Amino acid sequence: MADLLERASRLIQSEGFTGAHSFIFLTRYAALQGDRALLRTIGDSLEELSTLPESAALAYAYAEYFEAAKGGFCPAAAEFLLTRASEEDPMLLPALAKCSRVFENTDLLERAIDLADKREEDPFAALGFLELFRATQHGEYLDRAVTAADRIRREFAHTFDASKAYDLDQPSCNSAVALLYDEIARLTQKKEWFRAREVQNRFISLLADRYPASVAFGLCALLADFFEAKTVVCAVPEGPVPPEVKALLSFYSPLTEILIVPAQTQKAKFYLLHDGSLEEISGT
Repeated sequence: MADLLERASRLIQSEGFTGAHSFIFLTRYAALQGDRALLRTIGDSLEELSTLPESAALAYAYAEYFEAAKGGFCPAAAEFLLTRASEEDPMLLPALAKCSRVFENTDLLERAIDLADKREEDPFAALGFLELFRATQHGEYLDRAVTAADRIRREFAHTFDASKAYDLDQPSCNSAVALLYDEIARLTQKKEWFRAREVQNRFISLLADRYPASVAFGLCALLADFFEAKTVVCAVPEGPVPPEVKALLSFYSPLTEILIVPAQTQKAKFYLLHDGSLEEISGT
């Protein structure tokens, strides 16, 4: 798997960045590798791509880079792209929700919440629900994402539409489903989702071995096969969010999921969620 990811990264770079979905994968890969040089290259290239047709996906890529590089872009650039994006753009909901959290923009959050009520339960909407869950920590959005993913898993095979099997101007349904199963598996730690993730990732790997840019967004789902993934549960008392929880929320790793739950405690406690069990940890 490590060889596949390294080869995919090199091929995508050598062929030129083919779309926002390539930047999303490469940003996550560079961050996990600690490759600051690649992050700088991504930042330089992103600044030249404000005319890409996939406005919402590019805004998502801006937010991903902003988090990974601890800045590097004016949030207004992503916000402007979102004003240009069509409501029919499948990446609009994930982008609005992600940008609202990363850039601490309540207007974008309100747009995302409003749009979520209008979206059907397709893979992109489900990814948007997950981003809304991260932005709000409201369990209803995680529940909606799991419900949508369960329907997708039951009703569809690897692809929704053979003519849209690859990442072109937009990430494909194949890629979105791979990322959806990966994120739900890590958030819920349920074996059924890890099994679904394994099947979909095997399919993505076959495509990526020949032309990785064709499933660049889906390659994000393969990162947990090589890099350490964590799901941290924060049990917090009522009242203002404790500083140590705020610090954790500001930490960036594409493979660290954070769940905040209310608890009758005097101070925040932290746990690792693994195989349905909680293990208390002294630090994060």
